[in-house]
Amino acid sequence: MAISGLQVINIGLQNESTGSDSLYTAFNKTKTNFATLFANASPFNTFTGNTGISVSANSTLGTVDITNIGVTYLQAGTGITLSGNTGNITISSTGGGGGGGGTVTSVGVLTGSASRITVSGSPIVSSGNITLDLAATGVTAGTYTYPTLTVDAYGRLTSVANGASTGTVTSIGITPGFGIQVTGSPITTSGNITVLNTGVTRLNAGTGISLSGSNGNVTISTAAGSGTVTSVGVSSSTLTVSGSPVVSAGIITLDLPSSISLAGNVTVSGDLILNGSEDLAPSGAANLDVTASYFSTSGAETATLAAGTNGQVKTFMMVADGGDMVITVTNAGWKTSGTGTITFDTIGDSCILQYIASKWFVVGNNGCTFA
Repeated sequence: MAISGLQVINIGLQNESTGSDSLYTAFNKTKTNFATLFANASPFNTFTGNTGISVSANSTLGTVDITNIGVTYLQAGTGITLSGNTGNITISSTGGGGGGGGTVTSVGVLTGSASRITVSGSPIVSSGNITLDLAATGVTAGTYTYPTLTVDAYGRLTSVANGASTGTVTSIGITPGFGIQVTGSPITTSGNITVLNTGVTRLNAGTGISLSGSNGNVTISTAAGSGTVTSVGVSSSTLTVSGSPVVSAGIITLDLPSSISLAGNVTVSGDLILNGSEDLAPSGAANLDVTASYFSTSGAETATLAAGTNGQVKTFMMVADGGDMVITVTNAGWKTSGTGTITFDTIGDSCILQYIASKWFVVGNNGCTFA
């Protein structure tokens, strides 16, 4: 370390006073420098290392190296806390549950009975091993024939001894049941007993039969889905078909379409019921999708009938008379061309029309007037 306060003595040429210190000033500066030097000089001449400290001097550099050769760093491991990194450090243990080091000073093991469990090395006051072992019961290890055993409340064999051959069986036999044949029974000394199944010995599934198993309690069933049919379907050019084909299980539904055309002669057995009817409203258009249109008038009323389909039949009837009903018919067959009218003026008036060659023709009439 440099010493501050150095006094510089200015020395000029011989007999030259300019820029030079006088002899008095030069001695005073010299005195001051010595005083400063002695004031800052170390009183220590020798450096000696102690525990954990080594000292080495470098005369070339004029330095003294002091080195810590003891603990240079502390790091808290598991269960340890440190109060700091340098200085006076307190090391504490965080184990023992609840953040303390605990106060256990001795660990030992007690046994309920020395005749059941043996303990050695207990207690441990610093470190060591505690040894546990089963106490000897006095039973000699070995193989026993017809042994007589004594077992205590803890399941241990406390004594064992060989016994004499036991048993008084003098004959062994088998009584056969239904479907069983037995030979060689009974045996009074030595020999073999033969048991033979004289009933069903095997079941084989034939055509259309399934078996639940090959032995034991076997269930015999008819095989489901026998045969080779894999698909059943229905097709029709005149009927409505749904649900076809059926490839496993299902229902095929057949229905008449909303309109159907039949070629050739049609024979009807029983009653022939034509499709539907309607109550024709005043100023309404007759419904071509139903066969019959009936009406009850409460005054003079009108209605219309549009062109039909060749072969179609349409009927009209007055069921109550409160005034005339006049129906205007498109393509009237009783007119040379164009429309015509049908007038109903009395309860019970009715007529039957059929659409032929693109015209409505009268094929039946009861009291109606055609114009």
